[in-house]
Amino acid sequence: MYAQLSRAKIVINAAIDMAGGDRGNMRCFEAMGAGALLLTDAGNYPPGMVDGRTMSVYADAKVAVGLIEQSLSDGSWRNIAAESHSMIRSEYSKETQMAKFLAFV
Repeated sequence: MYAQLSRAKIVINAAIDMAGGDRGNMRCFEAMGAGALLLTDAGNYPPGMVDGRTMSVYADAKVAVGLIEQSLSDGSWRNIAAESHSMIRSEYSKETQMAKFLAFV
């Protein structure tokens, strides 16, 4: 699966109903970590996951298709994907996660 993600330009994510308004499932982290543009539904995301900066948010299927077409035609997916990859590597690195865990404990 990670080999496929590493070749993807765009990864589409949809949260399940039981998540309520909270978002940020593993697919989000995987897509961003692999360097793909995360195209995902609206909701409350973890720090660093920002629409138009580190991911693209859609409201419905028609909006999603429009974002895909635009991102592929103008190449904007590259900038957002690069920004998201950089954010994941810093905000959610092993070192950062361990420091937060130790501070919590």
